[in-house]
Amino acid sequence: MNASSGQGRLFRSLLGSRVAVYALALGASIAFVYGGYKGSLPVMLGGPAAVVAAVAGVAWLVADHAAAHRFYSQYASSVGLSYTSPGELMPLTPLLGAGNRRRVEHWMHGRLPGGLTGGVGQLVWERIDRDSDGDEIVKERNRFTVCVVDLEASMSLFRGVFLRPRRGLIAPHSDWLGRAPTRTVEMESSEFGGRYELRIAIDQDEIVLRRLLAPTLVSWLAHHPLAPGLELKAGALCVFVPRPIEDAGNITYLIDATRHLASRVLAQVHEEQARAA
Repeated sequence: MNASSGQGRLFRSLLGSRVAVYALALGASIAFVYGGYKGSLPVMLGGPAAVVAAVAGVAWLVADHAAAHRFYSQYASSVGLSYTSPGELMPLTPLLGAGNRRRVEHWMHGRLPGGLTGGVGQLVWERIDRDSDGDEIVKERNRFTVCVVDLEASMSLFRGVFLRPRRGLIAPHSDWLGRAPTRTVEMESSEFGGRYELRIAIDQDEIVLRRLLAPTLVSWLAHHPLAPGLELKAGALCVFVPRPIEDAGNITYLIDATRHLASRVLAQVHEEQARAA
């Protein structure tokens, strides 16, 4: 199962629908007559071809959207989640508040497999500028897959932990942490350091952080096939991959990774509470 399942069948069905046939016949006829009126053979021949291409393009986009909607809604139902698209999330972490405009699509929420309360879906965030006329221009659009869970118990210990895959020399997206008051922390693992960039809030206790990022967890992150990033702040854990995930197997894998990380955070919270007591 993936977001493209059945797209071809839906596309063929839409092209054979009454609306598409009428649009093709009427549009091609108008283009042909207009070309004859203008005495232009290229318009007479190219106009109907352009109509066919336009109708096919619209049908393909509609089929793509319908196939994705069906896949995500069926996946949500199969694991006991509710489905919403589009939707909004509170900007509890820097990524969830990235850009000037944002939304979530294909949001599957409720009690996730494993018992955590939260949701998983695609975060779309955009950087907006304005032209000389004051009109909005989308300068950058990014699509991330995020899994967000409620970890209120972590709020007092973890003021801000931000781990993301290294972006390389040519970054595919702008730095959403650029304005956040953070500092960089280096771990001893070269594999981890080569894969990830780790930052923490200025008021984050680094000793607590290093207890959380024990060698076993560092190794797990360094070798995880999805290379998931995470943000832990304000009692929310956001685990993310900087691309859309469109198949059931990897969505489940991301949920499993979130459950693993959340259990490690909660274990650290209980350990710190016991140490204080």
